[in-house]
Amino acid sequence: MNTFPVKKLLICGTDISAYTVICGRDADERVKKAVDTLTEMVKRAVGHRLPMAGEDEAAPYEIVVGVTDRDTEKVKEARASLKGEGYAIVAEDNRLFLTGYDDRGVIYGIYSFLEDYLGVRFYESGYTVIHEAQLVEVLAGTCVTFTPWFEYRDVGWYDYNKNHDFAARNKMNGALGAATDIPGASIYAERFVHTFSPLNDEPILFDSQPCLSDETVYQRMLSNARKWLEENPDSPIISISQNDSHKETLGCQCEKCRAVDEAEGTPMGSVLKFVNRMAEDLEKDYPNVVVDTLAYRYTRKPPKTIRPRENVAIRLCPIDYCFGHALDDMDCKGNIEFKELIESWAKVCKRLYIWDYVTDFAHYISPFPNFEVLWENVQFFKRNNVVGLFEEGNFESVSGEFGALRGYLLAKLLWNPDMTKEEYHALMDEFLQDYYGEGWRYIREYIDRTSEKAAQNHLHIYDTPDQYLPIRDAEGNMDLSFAREMTKLWEDALAAAATDVHRRHVRLSRLQDEYYNLFVNFDGQTERLEAFYRSLKEFGITHHREGKLLPELTDFTTEPKLW
Repeated sequence: MNTFPVKKLLICGTDISAYTVICGRDADERVKKAVDTLTEMVKRAVGHRLPMAGEDEAAPYEIVVGVTDRDTEKVKEARASLKGEGYAIVAEDNRLFLTGYDDRGVIYGIYSFLEDYLGVRFYESGYTVIHEAQLVEVLAGTCVTFTPWFEYRDVGWYDYNKNHDFAARNKMNGALGAATDIPGASIYAERFVHTFSPLNDEPILFDSQPCLSDETVYQRMLSNARKWLEENPDSPIISISQNDSHKETLGCQCEKCRAVDEAEGTPMGSVLKFVNRMAEDLEKDYPNVVVDTLAYRYTRKPPKTIRPRENVAIRLCPIDYCFGHALDDMDCKGNIEFKELIESWAKVCKRLYIWDYVTDFAHYISPFPNFEVLWENVQFFKRNNVVGLFEEGNFESVSGEFGALRGYLLAKLLWNPDMTKEEYHALMDEFLQDYYGEGWRYIREYIDRTSEKAAQNHLHIYDTPDQYLPIRDAEGNMDLSFAREMTKLWEDALAAAATDVHRRHVRLSRLQDEYYNLFVNFDGQTERLEAFYRSLKEFGITHHREGKLLPELTDFTTEPKLW
């Protein structure tokens, strides 16, 4: 009896069991690793492990990976139509070609074949699902090509940052500045962001910015930037960007810096003038390196006349805006400024990146109901010619909210921002079914209803949960009816879960609801708090807010809002 999820897999009319994988003789270790994943997933899908051979060998039926002497004119034409990291899947005669613009394109072609044809879903580093199918066919004449819109894709969630193979399987090329496909390699030379202080040989101090008119500072930072690039010769990007700050803080206020800023109408004037000069000097020896700088808080506004050089990427950060509504929602007064900012930058910047925010950094375990907004914002970014996206979430710990779901949906949006809203919702529903089991519809209702309620208010990344999911009515009286209804949905989802894995997933994501209840109405429930705390420990949750370790508690009279 065939117990494997895919009962039959045909390529050009021939059963997969007849095929051999052929790797190009110049294939590097990254591609070979992806081929290992291919053979492993085929084995799990159909029960047959594909044999492998080199380019100098031959087999009657072949899955050809990369660039080889087997390439036909059709394969060459398909590859020529691609751009950076694009892939092609071509089926001709007795061969299936998985190829790409570059090595990453080849890798993404392999993973796309597994997803699109075999129904493989890489939901978590430790949780992969293969959908059942009676028959999967790759027809002769198949020619699929795809080039991603975003050149830089980074989902800043814990699982993606800790498990780079998993991130690469979901086609992310970055993980907090590291490369996902090359162990130990970095996309960013030395540091990911906030580099003024280390480049200036100073300690990293919040709210402290160097004088950008000081020639000694410039030469020191240029020397250190060259050193970073020499030590990281494969890094395509270097960050030369302001230190972290509060929104009220300004840069250097000396006469020279202030004169530039006043003339340009923004403190970004002195920053971009400095960065452009640095980019011009570095370009002489590093013509392919991009210089990345933040448009963040006090530097958000573009200068009147100074324009980023072609080798400069502006990374705009919507940190202070509302995430309960789309960033281009003109009915949300708090977001009007950002819409104007991104449109202004898009007019003057050829390489625009975004540092986006997709969790409550003051309350990692709290609900953050903005799933509808995720799709809308990525659409907005693409419409404004954004080419790089970093989606910063809970990068420090296992998530007690929807970390797996949020990371997965964001990875799919970054790879294919052209998906329709219907496709996005179908992707969410598929995840919910596979991850939570029979009770998934209760969780979908929870997502929809909390998102609708949050949209009636506003949602910021340092809010308390009762600000966007309030428990008081218009007269200020406490009303816990909505909270109780949400808790009932989680109870129903848990009761419906039929497997240990599904029950564990429901229990993990349900922690957000328990945190919310204990936050808004602790009322001395020490036994409930202790049980909640023990669940946090059980699931390996180490941080409850950005930069803050979960406290070691023995006294459970301290309510979560005071942790």
